[in-house]
Amino acid sequence: MASSSNDPGSLVTLHFHDFRVERMRHWWTLLGEDDHADIVGVFGKFPPFMRLQVDRGLLEALASFWDPTHCCFSIGEVDLVPTLEEYAELLQLASPFSETPVIPIQGPRSNRCLEKYLGLTTAVLLRLARDFIAGKRGWKKFRINAFKIAFAGIFLFPTSAGRIDLGVIPLVFSEGRSIIPAILCETVRSLSYCRRQGDGIPMFCTQLLQLWFCSHLRHFYRLQTPYHFERHTVTWGPAVWKPWTHCALFDGVPLPGVWGCTGYYPSLALRQFGGVQYPPCLGDLDAVTFDYIPSEDMWRLLSRVEVIWEGRLSEVVLIEDGSPGDSSVASDFVEWREGWTPFFTLRPTVRPGTSHSLVSRSLRVSASTGQPERVTVLERELEKAQTELLSLRLARAAEREASAARVESLRSTLHHNSVAVANLRRDLEAQRGNVSTLRTMNEFIREQLEISEDAKDQLAETLAETREQLETEQAERTRVQDELDSLRSYTQALVDPATGRPQDIVALRRALDASEEALTSTRTSMGAMRVQISVLQGDNGVLQTELDLVHDALESNASWLNQEGFPVVTALHQINQVMDSLGARARAVLEEHDEGNPALSTALGRFCRETCIRLGR
Repeated sequence: MASSSNDPGSLVTLHFHDFRVERMRHWWTLLGEDDHADIVGVFGKFPPFMRLQVDRGLLEALASFWDPTHCCFSIGEVDLVPTLEEYAELLQLASPFSETPVIPIQGPRSNRCLEKYLGLTTAVLLRLARDFIAGKRGWKKFRINAFKIAFAGIFLFPTSAGRIDLGVIPLVFSEGRSIIPAILCETVRSLSYCRRQGDGIPMFCTQLLQLWFCSHLRHFYRLQTPYHFERHTVTWGPAVWKPWTHCALFDGVPLPGVWGCTGYYPSLALRQFGGVQYPPCLGDLDAVTFDYIPSEDMWRLLSRVEVIWEGRLSEVVLIEDGSPGDSSVASDFVEWREGWTPFFTLRPTVRPGTSHSLVSRSLRVSASTGQPERVTVLERELEKAQTELLSLRLARAAEREASAARVESLRSTLHHNSVAVANLRRDLEAQRGNVSTLRTMNEFIREQLEISEDAKDQLAETLAETREQLETEQAERTRVQDELDSLRSYTQALVDPATGRPQDIVALRRALDASEEALTSTRTSMGAMRVQISVLQGDNGVLQTELDLVHDALESNASWLNQEGFPVVTALHQINQVMDSLGARARAVLEEHDEGNPALSTALGRFCRETCIRLGR
């Protein structure tokens, strides 16, 4: 298949960003072995890619040979297609496929991704004027995620603006899913756009595409190449491929990416896998080619892509050992290849000095039979007609090319406008998010001001209350001081100047001394009384004896009573009076001094009672 890229004037111009790869390499060296293992598990063995120097001239030449209609490199009669399996092998990943491809989820993008994977909360965004790194502990927790996002946004999915797009975050952290389809998708989309426009910014992994192309060069590892790719980083040897060639519901394989979706035809690359190249079935890639512009159509197309992805098939007939060299291409493929209309047609040209004699053999024979004049006229007319026909063909070809160019220009313009609209919508959503953030900040600041005003009022009230309390305490302190002064004056008035003691205490002491003297006197009187009582008890015994004698005498001699009875009765009456007097006195003394001594009162009462009984007899 011919291509207009063979014309040196059709070379595609690529504009490359300077992403400061040295800083990424230095960042990689700062991470530990555990961090390296975690990152390699997502991106594969990519460290050599950071040391690979991009050959810009080679990539521009490759982009010039890209056919956006069939999504392949068409170089002469050879078609080369970057495939999922080859990219997976270059990155040394286990498998390029998964049960479910990485498809965007429904919902607007927001800064919550940064909060989830980098710890950048809204409060941190408010302090963006300063460094957002929240200390060594916080950065150590999120630095692996930050490196993943930076590597994906710089090496794998660079943007035309030179910024890291938030769309790479869900792709990087989609566990159990492969990123190879997205890498190949953005490679195909960017190459097609640059080829149609004639220039552009490569929004794909240029290092990976360069290494893939060099791997198809014969004896590549023996050549002294300018790519600075070390030999020991690639393992050379035969590979057994079982690639996916098409899907049950689609002639190719869909490729969901970061900013859009497309597809490609792996059946064009059967020779790359060591298989026999048959004529492929080429469907319409427009069915799976669209940009991620949020709408109902986009989600419907994504659902269809997911259904198509589940029906992947592999049909490859491997070339047996010992087969002839031309057995890799089927005969019907050669015929099909010759009839394949290229996307970019060459402008037909007429070489100067070339003979265009189109006189048929019959006319030449008739000229030799004797009609030279007639033949000459016919030849002139025929030559004139052929010239006019050629001019008409050239004009029609020019018109077709102009129409095709206009159509492609319109398609490119439409694609560019669609991308621009998508970018504007993304920017609008980002601006809306920023406006929402600013509104939140404004509300937060307003709340803080209100809280500050309330706090100010509370502080003023507290200050007034404190002043009132201080005044009250000052008045109370003055009152207490006055009471202390009056108490001190009263105390000084109570002190006896002679003894230095309070006068009331001196009087109490004197009364106490008088009471003690009275108590001592009373005790002395009671002792005398006890002695008298003892004497009375003795007298009572004598009287009892006498009474007994009198009683005996009365019983023995009644006449004696008449003679001696009156004096005895008189004596008893006197004794009774004395006893009454002593008893009354003892009772008075007892009531005055020993009211609290029940034993003494009881003994004295019993003595008086016995005395009265005996006297009564």
